Amino acid sequence: MTLSDLASIAEIVGGVAVVVSLIYLAIQVRQSTHAIRTATLQSNTAMWTSLLMNLSTPDTVEAYAAGLSGSPDISPMVYTRFFILCRSIFVAFEDQHFQYRNGVLDAETYKGYERSISEQFLAFPGFRIWWQQSRHVFSPVFVEHIDGMIARTPVSSPDRYFKEWRSFPRD
Repeated sequence: MTLSDLASIAEIVGGVAVVVSLIYLAIQVRQSTHAIRTATLQSNTAMWTSLLMNLSTPDTVEAYAAGLSGSPDISPMVYTRFFILCRSIFVAFEDQHFQYRNGVLDAETYKGYERSISEQFLAFPGFRIWWQQSRHVFSPVFVEHIDGMIARTPVSSPDRYFKEWRSFPRD
């Protein structure tokens, strides 16, 4: 066996090692991406659970209910609670929008969050008024996205879900 033959064998072995290394790296990247997406989903679930549990406190429920209609008769204290509630909801949703745009939050999950935001917040006049008051504090990309969602979401009555609840067939 000549030196040239040994060099050729070494080149083949080196090529195989590079291919094996690339396959291993691809597997590791895929597992890492999956782990990041799983952690992101768990983080979003915990965030929304906490937010919704806080929304269920009597003072916050009062502010949510009073703010839905956009009535000018809301008291300053209740309006302040409603304002803070809206701010926390939209900060959370902007974070999710950022995660989705960067490929960390999958499309199916994000579309579910969008439906919730549209139907349970953007459909109501009070949230639309709040958005017009506060949209300037959010990123331009997010503002454009929410404006588009509002344009596609019909205005709804604040008591819509309660009416559906009462009329839902019982066994």
